[in-house]
Amino acid sequence: MTREEKIAAIAQFYGYEPQSRQCIEEMAELTQAINKLWRKRNALYTTAEDVRKERENVIEELADVQIMIWQMIQLLDAENEVDDSITAKLDRQIARIEHE
Repeated sequence: MTREEKIAAIAQFYGYEPQSRQCIEEMAELTQAINKLWRKRNALYTTAEDVRKERENVIEELADVQIMIWQMIQLLDAENEVDDSITAKLDRQIARIEHE
């Protein structure tokens, strides 16, 4: 089973409402993980191991959020629209950078 097939199977099994709530939860966990990493990187008394662990946690939470985003795109049947929006936003930001 491909990644795309797995995403579709999971998304269809649970449906929009439960997965949209799960997406919100995963995004909140990512926010927390990012904040913890900031704190560890800026703490007076921290070890490289502490920073490494918090970085690993951010990576895991990024994966969770990415999986949920893929499911939301699947459930909304919005792949082309999301791709178009991403392209437009990236182009707009590059234009801003070029004008700075």
